[in-house]
Amino acid sequence: MKFVGLIFFVIGIGLVYDIWFGRNGVVQYENTTQALKVAMQRSEKINRINEAIRDEITDLKQGNLAIEDQARADLGMIKPQETFYRVIDNSQNNGHRH
Repeated sequence: MKFVGLIFFVIGIGLVYDIWFGRNGVVQYENTTQALKVAMQRSEKINRINEAIRDEITDLKQGNLAIEDQARADLGMIKPQETFYRVIDNSQNNGHRH
């Protein structure tokens, strides 16, 4: 009877060891959880950097459009293959005829 008890004791120790230190055990779970937290923090940081870069690209594109609009309005610049039309408002000239 003592021999059967010893066998169950050894099996029990083996199972407890496997639960804590074996494949898919508590220790591996904790290590994986910690690695996941680190990866999520890195991912969040990279996402913030990417968003800042996207915002900067958008600002640069809009800035170029604003510069182009100002150059067209102030300097009368036109692109190749475009036709320039100047529209004169007659209502402003009616009151100031000489």
